[in-house]
Amino acid sequence: MGELLKRLRVEMQEKRMREREAAAAETRRDLLLTALLCVLWCAAGIFLLLWSFHTTSAAYGRMAFYAGLAIGNGGWVFTMLAAYRRGEERGDW
Repeated sequence: MGELLKRLRVEMQEKRMREREAAAAETRRDLLLTALLCVLWCAAGIFLLLWSFHTTSAAYGRMAFYAGLAIGNGGWVFTMLAAYRRGEERGDW
């Protein structure tokens, strides 16, 4: 009887260890994807800001400038909020 309980305890411990490693890998993947998306949003915002100074049309320049501000700032903010929500659902924090 004691040997059976010991074997079950070891199996449960190994199972929990594998689950913990899988959860940690999922968290790392999600944080890496979040970081890449933040860089993408910032790059798109900077591109639009630089294009707004390059264009010769004042109307297009003003639209590109404000779009660059909105995309560059709003994109990474919403990406971070979504990452926080996903982390809450997974139980990371």
